[in-house]
Amino acid sequence: MASELNQQRIIDEFLRCFRKMIMEPELAGELVRIAKEHINEPDAYNIIAQEVSSQTTLKITDEHTDADRMFINLLIEVVKGDSNLY
Repeated sequence: MASELNQQRIIDEFLRCFRKMIMEPELAGELVRIAKEHINEPDAYNIIAQEVSSQTTLKITDEHTDADRMFINLLIEVVKGDSNLY
């Protein structure tokens, strides 16, 4: 039961993020820009998370939730995948 509640919480957090991205179309471009800017830095994951939180309307706490980790990792993978296309 606790696992199901945790999964639902993660899904709910993701949905809030996607809603924000739909309501603020420029947000997606800003997220990609931040990730591209920091993808090759040491500790890129934490730097990207901090920059996303400080430069956009998406707020990521210092103690990352499972949804935060999944989102940042997805963002990194999208940017890496995009760079592999060229």
